[in-house]
Amino acid sequence: MGAEVSRTAGRFDAVWAELPTEAKAAVDALLTRESTALLKPHPGAPPASPKVPVGITVQLDHAAAQEALAAVPRLQRKHYESIPKSLKEMDFWTNFFTHLTVIVREAKPELLAGEPLDWKGVAPGDGPNSFDAVWAELPAEKRAAVEAMCAKDATALLTPSAKSPAAFPVVPLGVEVFVDEAAATAALTSVAGLQKKHYSLVPKKLDEKTFWVNFFTQLTAIVG
Repeated sequence: MGAEVSRTAGRFDAVWAELPTEAKAAVDALLTRESTALLKPHPGAPPASPKVPVGITVQLDHAAAQEALAAVPRLQRKHYESIPKSLKEMDFWTNFFTHLTVIVREAKPELLAGEPLDWKGVAPGDGPNSFDAVWAELPAEKRAAVEAMCAKDATALLTPSAKSPAAFPVVPLGVEVFVDEAAATAALTSVAGLQKKHYSLVPKKLDEKTFWVNFFTQLTAIVG
């Protein structure tokens, strides 16, 4: 999984430490040589790749995967047995974490509660961020609608759009969701009036996270 240290380091370890013995035994059963459960994601878990607004990133939590390999008995062996013979790397982790999420939900659901404190981060990759990619293709009339939200008296950015996917949907353990800082920075540079609107609203009327959730959901609704 590489040596990268994630901002989410320790999150999986904290959940695993609180998991009851019988729940850990259910995880162990997934990892026997004979078990085929991890060939597919658990249908009862939240989707690992939900639709999200422009500017929001959903990805595998690499720190959680590293911690799981170190903490969960026989997971390293199952990983070795499965990849690449039966599964691709990402499929293995999607399947494992969706099954784990259902086990945790049934045994100790409070471990799944709450949004992550680390709500912003940098998405991987060298290509354009999701804002730039969308903005470059946006027709002039839709750009104008986005810029209208930044007018002095406009109130659209005080609330998220109900027409957009949720910015922080429920996802399985081992999956992280965050506002892409590169997308936010690009929006501040590209959208006329957005820097001034940000200055007028944060922190007087909105906190930083709420501002970007509102902006990106409203943008996504306009993009359609």
